[in-house]
Amino acid sequence: MQRKHYWTAVLLAALAVPMFAQQPKVSNTQFAAETVTGNLAAKLDSVAQSHDSVWAGYEIQALTKTHFTTCSSGNDPENSDDGCCGEFHLEDHEYSNHNGKNTPEVQSIYVLVRFEAGQVIRMRPVPAGCHINADGVAFTWLTGVTQEESIAYLEKLATRDSSEKHAVDGAMMVLGYHASPEATRALDRIAVSSAPMRTREQAAFWLGVMRGHDGYVALKELADKSSDSGLREKLPFDFSQNSDPAAEDELMSMAKNDSDTKVREQAIFWIAQKAGKKAVGAISDAIENDPETEVKKRAVFALSQLPKEEGVPQLIHVADTNRNPVVRKDAIFWLGQSHDPRALAYLEAILKR
Repeated sequence: MQRKHYWTAVLLAALAVPMFAQQPKVSNTQFAAETVTGNLAAKLDSVAQSHDSVWAGYEIQALTKTHFTTCSSGNDPENSDDGCCGEFHLEDHEYSNHNGKNTPEVQSIYVLVRFEAGQVIRMRPVPAGCHINADGVAFTWLTGVTQEESIAYLEKLATRDSSEKHAVDGAMMVLGYHASPEATRALDRIAVSSAPMRTREQAAFWLGVMRGHDGYVALKELADKSSDSGLREKLPFDFSQNSDPAAEDELMSMAKNDSDTKVREQAIFWIAQKAGKKAVGAISDAIENDPETEVKKRAVFALSQLPKEEGVPQLIHVADTNRNPVVRKDAIFWLGQSHDPRALAYLEAILKR
């Protein structure tokens, strides 16, 4: 009986091993596999020093409901159900990522790091299971990498002054895909760090795009507490990309109440892109009540971005009734650009007055 229980336990343990413990399929390379038993950064540094040019990779669990496909240039994502359009070439600089629910759901990802002369020059996330072509560059696969080690390495890479721009951008993209909540905190720390503005903006972007409710909370705190006007101007776009329904309300609030003119302008624009019919009230309020003409003009443009059934009648109303001649002029201009029959009839009536 004990023997039966022993083999049952062995079988259950084998079944419990995640699929992503398997090695990837990598062609056109000198392949090696190593286990990380201590520090991931130290192991990657060792791999980097062992070759003039080398790719290193490891696998981590992806955030739930992650959908994306990574394709080499010239490959059609519409004809792919394997996450990488048949075969992904690591040395292809023109590759593309396709996101959205029409792409396969990804349970885990390969984190792929390119070293040249010991330095990280690129980093890419690829759906696990993809067939990889290393294009003649050596490839080392690492097992035993934890989410925590991966996040710590990527955060350090993103904030290191000497890091390549492409490596920094890739590191923050990969952070966004990690399942662990610690990835949200890492992106938040980068956004408020002393890193270059471009890096901080990218961190806020991935908070909005990938991190759901937790990303919304982090962005809300940035909007409320940050005194950096350059960063705050970009936050409306990040809210517009966030999946939490509260992000729309925050955009509305920013459009109406933010003390920074440029933040209000950006919030109004992205409200129109995200909120549809719900946006009309906030945009109309800005046109009527915002003290800055530039904000009013941005709000008129935002009306032109709404579906025509909502936007055109509102533009006609503004052109007919607003007391600010600059605002009326802008409304007339965007009516002309709409090519809507109602707008053309209104413009003809103006000419006949």
